[in-house]
Amino acid sequence: MKGEMMLKKLTIVLAVILTLVLGILGSIYWQQGKKTLIDHQKTAQNPESNSERQNAEEEVKPRNKSTEEKQAVMEADAERMNVLGLYYDYANMSLVDTVNTFLAEQGIDQSQVAFSYKNTATNEAFSMNDTQLMTAGSTYKLPLNMLVVDEVAKGKYNYEQRFDITNTDYEFQGEHDTYVNNYGGSMSIPEMQYGSLVISENTPAHALGNLLGGIETAYGMYTRYGKSNSPDVPAFQLEGNKTTTSYYIQVLDYLYKHQEKYSDLLYYIGESFPDEYYKTYLPEDMTIYQKPGYVREALNIDAIVMESSPYLIAIYTRYLGGSTEESSEINNYGYSQLAMMTYVINEWHRVNMN
Repeated sequence: MKGEMMLKKLTIVLAVILTLVLGILGSIYWQQGKKTLIDHQKTAQNPESNSERQNAEEEVKPRNKSTEEKQAVMEADAERMNVLGLYYDYANMSLVDTVNTFLAEQGIDQSQVAFSYKNTATNEAFSMNDTQLMTAGSTYKLPLNMLVVDEVAKGKYNYEQRFDITNTDYEFQGEHDTYVNNYGGSMSIPEMQYGSLVISENTPAHALGNLLGGIETAYGMYTRYGKSNSPDVPAFQLEGNKTTTSYYIQVLDYLYKHQEKYSDLLYYIGESFPDEYYKTYLPEDMTIYQKPGYVREALNIDAIVMESSPYLIAIYTRYLGGSTEESSEINNYGYSQLAMMTYVINEWHRVNMN
């Protein structure tokens, strides 16, 4: 009898210890799962604080690489360029001219593509059609998430709260009903972040919008992170879900400069779409934070690319591969053209900026 009592006590003690251990391990796993941009940089680069890096950005002048340095990169990357059929005179052409050469070779009219580029170290910027309104697709979800993080930082919400999603707006009832069933009618903000950024679905995005007073209200708040370079063009136009690359490059810049605050969002967009979009042709061990967007005629990609000299890029396209406003599936040929364009832009950066 005493032996049984001792065994029961020992079992209880072991259960308590196991619970504590699992709780600690769970906490560690949760924190590790939310690796920040700074965590990545600690393993790949010399870490700097936000303020130190911003000061460095202001002080750094554009680096003029020598002809020999550029040619050395061209020679090192020549085999890969030739395999992909994307060998251009990167060392002697501007970024815009390089992109236009690619577009001409692909039979793509210049009006079909808008892009904005920024080197985070030197602040050098280049663009094409950057005030041309383009259909945003799911790229609207990144500044939407940033706005909600701002509200959490103010103390209005916390990440443990759950919010009713049964009456949110939706674009596809089947998707909405699935979320309601799978999450028991309520979601936390981290669950909404994951659903809207990693899976890129609309129901969790609308749930986030509700926390801001609705999607329409949220769109009116997007100017917090920038505005179009044209005073006559809105940052984000609700009708038709339109934006410009001149606005979106500012979103990426704001995100990059406030990476500690938005560390969760960086983790999610770092995990999204492995081996796709900007990750298609670049090395697997390169960290790329990306938010793609597709709908009808539009195929877009916004990214922070962690080359040895990191850069920001916003690319918006329309009608690639013959897609139209009536298209209901991604045009595979158009998608391949977008993926090739990401390689061309990255290779130009490698040759001229790294």
